[in-house]
Amino acid sequence: MELSEEDWSKLSPEELMDRKDAIETEMQACNTVLENQGGVGMNGRLVDDEGFPRPDIDVYAVRRARNRIICLRNDHKAVMKLIEEKLHQIHAETRLRRGAESEGVARGEERRILPTAFARVSQVTDGSPAASAVSQDYKVYVSVCCLFHRG
Repeated sequence: MELSEEDWSKLSPEELMDRKDAIETEMQACNTVLENQGGVGMNGRLVDDEGFPRPDIDVYAVRRARNRIICLRNDHKAVMKLIEEKLHQIHAETRLRRGAESEGVARGEERRILPTAFARVSQVTDGSPAASAVSQDYKVYVSVCCLFHRG
C-alpha cells in the first residue's frame, strides 16, 4: 500500500529511515533480477538485431524490474527530501530551545541547584589556622577545596 504525500510527511524521522531502508532493499532485489537476466541492467537491449525479443532473457521480468526500480528511485528521492526537512526542523527546534535557555540565563532566570551545606562553623579558636582564614561570624560551608562557598 502506497502512502500519499500527506501521509509521508506525518511519519517520524525514524519511520522515514525505515521506509528508506525498505526501498533500498527492494531496489537491490530488482537489480538482482536484472543481473540474473543476462546482466541487461537498466539500459541493456531487450531485442536482438532482427527486432525479436531476446530468447536468453525473460523480457517481462526485466521490464517489470526496470519499471519498479524507476518507481522506487522516485520514492527514495521523496523520502530523502522528507528526511532532510525533518532533520532541519529538529535542528531548528533545538536551536530555538537553546536560544530560549540562554536568554533566560542572560536575564538571570537560570535555575540553579545549590549544593547542600555539609558543615557549620560555630566556633573558631584564636591562633588556629582557621582564625586567620575567616572572620569570626558563623559560616556555612558547602565545599572544601581550592574553591568554596560561604553562606
